[in-house]
Amino acid sequence: MSSGQVRPGVGTSGGAPDRLLRAAVAATVAWLVLYTVLTALCRDSPRGAMFVGDILYLVPLIAGVLVAGVAVRREQGRHRTLWQLLTVAFAAQLTGESIWAGYDYLTPDGPPAPSVADIGFLLSSTLMVVAVLVGFGGAGRLRHLRGLLDSTLIIVSLGALGWQMLVRPQLSEGMAFADAVNIAYPLLDVVLLACLGIVGLAGHKSVPMTVRLVGAAGAVNAVSDIVYTYIATFSDYDSGSWVDIGFEIAAALCFLAAVVAVRRPELPAEPRSFDRGMPLMPILISVTATSALVAFDKVSAGAVGDLTLIVVAVLFLTVMLRQYLFAADRAGLAEQLAVAVTEQRRLAVTDGLTGLYNRRHLMAIVDRLRGAPAGRPVSLMVVDLDHFKLVNDTHGHLAGDAVLQEAAARITTTARASDVVARYGGEEFVLLLTDTDGAEAERLAERVRRRLRETPVVVGDAVIALTASIGVASSPDGSVQHLLEAADRALYRAKEHGRDQVMTVAAPVREPVAVPGPTG
Repeated sequence: MSSGQVRPGVGTSGGAPDRLLRAAVAATVAWLVLYTVLTALCRDSPRGAMFVGDILYLVPLIAGVLVAGVAVRREQGRHRTLWQLLTVAFAAQLTGESIWAGYDYLTPDGPPAPSVADIGFLLSSTLMVVAVLVGFGGAGRLRHLRGLLDSTLIIVSLGALGWQMLVRPQLSEGMAFADAVNIAYPLLDVVLLACLGIVGLAGHKSVPMTVRLVGAAGAVNAVSDIVYTYIATFSDYDSGSWVDIGFEIAAALCFLAAVVAVRRPELPAEPRSFDRGMPLMPILISVTATSALVAFDKVSAGAVGDLTLIVVAVLFLTVMLRQYLFAADRAGLAEQLAVAVTEQRRLAVTDGLTGLYNRRHLMAIVDRLRGAPAGRPVSLMVVDLDHFKLVNDTHGHLAGDAVLQEAAARITTTARASDVVARYGGEEFVLLLTDTDGAEAERLAERVRRRLRETPVVVGDAVIALTASIGVASSPDGSVQHLLEAADRALYRAKEHGRDQVMTVAAPVREPVAVPGPTG
């Protein structure tokens, strides 16, 4: 859906929601300013920095969990599942931070590396990725899988390049488990951003505001996690440092996302009929990163390493698979388009209520017959339901529609397979009978009349008697020039003589073409 669309009647009356949202934004900004000031003031006070980084730091996280829980009750469908996952993710983050604060206050050396708190942090990041994918559930399995493959291309290529050029040279003694955990944080943030950008933006018309705010939180987290990973890997990290401001901003953005979901529940993101697919960007990024990786290996080691070869093989297979999925998605869209075109053609010649041919299509057939050479007989039957206006006035238009549908069904089952049955307008139906003379057309009209009146139409508690007046006109030589007008005159004669009967008339034959004689 468009992020500007809001469900009517849900927390949007008057100006109260706007005031509450503005108040939430103002409070969030004020808190972030206060947190930044306190961080600066406590730089020389370890106890004060610990209080700011461990206790005050939890305020937006607690608020986010509480408001997200309310959002779960307010949302519907896929957005409810989205906020269920986000609520668990926020709670996992809060749990991890609380455990971290406990280590800081209860142990002399602070949290170990890694610690139990990392379980909550990693679970939160993973659930955020899953939540974003759920939020874009309407794009279809093929687009989701292709988006994940595109994300894989970006993450594997950039991750391998960053590892070889930046991280690995710094780890002369090898990488410990704690280092792997620290590196996992920015990688999960990149996964979140890649899924948001490729699965979301490529396959949808727009992104709901709540998901945008969660994505912005992921972007801020990604930068903060990169800084934190560098600090934790090559020096010591202490609570209350400047990097915590980035994490606090991310938590505040998640809180605002929950507030928006509570105050202005949104419909799910609306998929594109033809998504942009972003066919070049992931491939260009992976090719560029892989080329740089190969060049770096050749310059630094004189040969391409095993890791680089594995990365190249993985990326090659991923590109092949994503191109297959891209082609399969396009083939599916082409099939849907063909079905839609066929349906549009059917609707162009069909009456929407009864399913019979419409007047335009009937007249097109009549026009074609006008140009046909003289030959076999043709007849035309006009069926008009008696006292139909009384049905609408007495029982309502829905009952009238039901009567028209039942009449159309009875006429169709009585007509022959070669007959063209159309709704001419209102309560009038027309049957075009090719290769049919007057006597046969009159017999068919009588069968139609009896079929219509034999059983009343039951609509709810109403039992509606159904009769029809029928006019029939025939042309022995196949001329349809005045056939409709003649059948219409016969219909009015049937009505004048008391209705519920068949009247016939012979249409004029086509005039012979005069052939000029020889000139003397």
